[in-house]
Amino acid sequence: MKQLFIAITFTLLSFIVSAQEQDAEATYPKLPALNLQMADGSALSTQDLLGQPYILHFWATWCPYCKKLQPALQKIDDMGLKVIAVSFKEDDDATPAKALSDRGYTFKTAVKADAIAQQLGIRGTPTTLFVNKEGNVIWLTNTSNPEDPNLHLNARTLLHSISEQ
Repeated sequence: MKQLFIAITFTLLSFIVSAQEQDAEATYPKLPALNLQMADGSALSTQDLLGQPYILHFWATWCPYCKKLQPALQKIDDMGLKVIAVSFKEDDDATPAKALSDRGYTFKTAVKADAIAQQLGIRGTPTTLFVNKEGNVIWLTNTSNPEDPNLHLNARTLLHSISEQ
């Protein structure tokens, strides 16, 4: 777990350095343009999400820690902050959208995202990124604790930016 955290931190630090080289005022790493394959067959680009904050929740159907965290993410989604569940490291017969639906969750589901997770240096589940309306990652966490105060603090920060529009 410690190695995973170090790998993710290193990857995000490289984004920070890159962003700072491009814009001296950048304080958070800019998420690269990602094209997500959605469970319903459509595509979603993170470029299309610019102007609104959102959460990318990297998970897998077999992950008990993801299952523990997801009720809190559903509450956040219900409050108006878009949560996108990004499924990776799945078994061939996995049906991520159905698994979430069966659990009562309504957030959008991206599938077959192993290449995207690799591009971002994400290796483990759950990994959750909080992205502001400029497309900058403001917080990355591997928490599975639905009561983590930082989870709620960062969600409120992003929700507040929605109400300012």
